[in-house]
Amino acid sequence: MKHHGLLYSIMVLCASNLGLQGLGFIYRIALSRLAGAEGLGMYHLAYSVYAVVHAACLSGVTMACSRLSAELYASGHRNSIGIMTRKAAKTFILFISLGIIILFFYRNFIAQNILGDLTIKAVFPVMIICLALTGVENIVKSICIGLDKVEWAASAELTEQIVRIVSVIGLLAFFGGENPGKVAIIIFVGMCISECVSAALLARIYKTKIYKPISKPLPSGFDKEFIAVVLPLTGAAVFNNLLASASSIILPNRLMLAGFTEEQALYELGVISSMAMPLLLLPIAMIGSMCTVIVPTISKNRTQGNSNRINALVEKSIGVTGLLAIPLTALIVPLAPTLSRLFFAQPITLSYVAILGVEVILIYYQMVTTGILNGLGKQRFVVFSAVSGEVLQLVLVWILAANPKLGIYGYIIAQVMASILTVSCNFICLCNCTDIKQKLFSLFAKPIVCGATVFLWVRVLYTFFLGAVGFQWLSVVFTVLSSGFICLFLLHMLGVKISDYIRTGRTTNVSFLWSFY
Repeated sequence: MKHHGLLYSIMVLCASNLGLQGLGFIYRIALSRLAGAEGLGMYHLAYSVYAVVHAACLSGVTMACSRLSAELYASGHRNSIGIMTRKAAKTFILFISLGIIILFFYRNFIAQNILGDLTIKAVFPVMIICLALTGVENIVKSICIGLDKVEWAASAELTEQIVRIVSVIGLLAFFGGENPGKVAIIIFVGMCISECVSAALLARIYKTKIYKPISKPLPSGFDKEFIAVVLPLTGAAVFNNLLASASSIILPNRLMLAGFTEEQALYELGVISSMAMPLLLLPIAMIGSMCTVIVPTISKNRTQGNSNRINALVEKSIGVTGLLAIPLTALIVPLAPTLSRLFFAQPITLSYVAILGVEVILIYYQMVTTGILNGLGKQRFVVFSAVSGEVLQLVLVWILAANPKLGIYGYIIAQVMASILTVSCNFICLCNCTDIKQKLFSLFAKPIVCGATVFLWVRVLYTFFLGAVGFQWLSVVFTVLSSGFICLFLLHMLGVKISDYIRTGRTTNVSFLWSFY
């Protein structure tokens, strides 16, 4: 099997994620128009249950598959991956069986008392089928990423997204209605159809390209390491998703205490989850690609004892995250009210989006630091920091969202404060186990200066171009292009060479030697 480099893997995943994000954005626009904010709010409540069960069944298993397949490959145990896959599949079956039992016996309680609508229990059977198919997909996809075969995973993801868009939009167009509960059911049915296609594709990829009929025994101590990855991450994911779902579930009730009606509360939840956040998370395709690849890459180098390369990878990952996350978010925030009107026909205020922008930047840093720490084998600390953040968020949502002076802003502030705590904990741990501490100022200062400049210029540029050309879409395009040039020029003035982050060969002291991979 040909072994691809890190840059190749990131570029393939990035191209795939950009395609997925473009399709997903079209999908969300169609959903916002066919389902409405209230329907999306109800779907988000139902999805909170799916997220908890998904996390319980797959979060630890997929991380183990990605990390440990890379370690097996690096240590010469390529033919042991089949045994690892069977072990992962048995673990997933055990977890999903427990999930089915809980959902079956407590379906009325969950729907009526937790979600507040008994009709949502009709989603649960479709949800379980969807999750079973997702398990096949995610296990094989994680192994593909661990083996540096991201193009296999990318092709299945793109196919799945296309099928999902067609299925959900088609079903909503034919069978949708004003009932928010019915909308949630229809969306999950469409998801199930797309997962059928993706699971079938990846099962075939595994059988024809990964599976080896002759298997070698797993190395000594593998079972212990597998459990050490699966159990902490599964427990943390379940707890975190329970807390995050609790925040979403209690939000409408807390907002009603602040003076909102039930319809207004569901509307606000739908706007945040399906309109405002997708706009602000547009750069996630690039950053998410790096975070996906970083875990098996660091794990592989840890197995080989390459501490210098690990330190370089950590520095490169944090640097790239800052240079992408801060300027791009600073570009999107001032344009978000305009983009929301153009895409979703829904108004959002600049102050509302600005606070969410801070949250999005913190999400990016949380993603990359969590990936690095998982690759370094710091699962227990990742559990601690993530749980701490979710506990803080739940407490603050309970207190702040019910305040009439804050309302929905209380929910956003709670998210920001929780992310600050989690990211701070992750960076403290990174400073203790790598040599990144003395470089943090440079890694943060330059993106912040660049982002602040872009933020100040975007509104000026947009107003200028709107007056010059008279069309909102063209004004947005010209503003984005002009802001990009300003950003690149400012980075050049600050001594940041973009070529150092993408080229192969000898690099400067702030760059990573991609050619080693």
